Amino acid sequence: DITERKEFEEQLRRISIIDDLTSLYNRRGFFTLAGQQMKVAERTKKDMLLFFADLDKMKHINDTLGHQEGDNALLDIASILKEVFRESDIIGRMGGDEFAILAIDTTDDTKEVLIKRLRSILDTYNTPGKKYHLSLSVGISHYDPTHPSSLDELMAQADAHMYDEKRGKQE
Repeated sequence: DITERKEFEEQLRRISIIDDLTSLYNRRGFFTLAGQQMKVAERTKKDMLLFFADLDKMKHINDTLGHQEGDNALLDIASILKEVFRESDIIGRMGGDEFAILAIDTTDDTKEVLIKRLRSILDTYNTPGKKYHLSLSVGISHYDPTHPSSLDELMAQADAHMYDEKRGKQE
């Protein structure tokens, strides 16, 4: 039956690019879609922002409350990211507790608005009585179509900025 085969093929495609736990794009899905979007942005001369985020104290959550609670924290972060960013933006779980977001058609001026929105939604989540406090360390890089850079370069820049923020929290 051709219908059954097509459904199976669609299911295979989905699991090859979607993270099982969060239903966000997985690493492969993120890089595939972001790579395509980079080509579009270069052609249309549109700016973008790449956010690289790491869930703070994930090891502590897993070690003290268990891995199921760690999974719940990842699901909460996925939900928060979907609320902060637009449906047209590309949100992916890179693995473990790391996430990447390609905010399409956004300028360097927009990053403060998005970070403020992210912090506000995290604050709303972190009400008294929660088992743990959700916090993200975030690094941002800017894609400027007049001086194009590769996705790998953007990821490296955002990753470095994220680690700078994480180190600042530990001091």
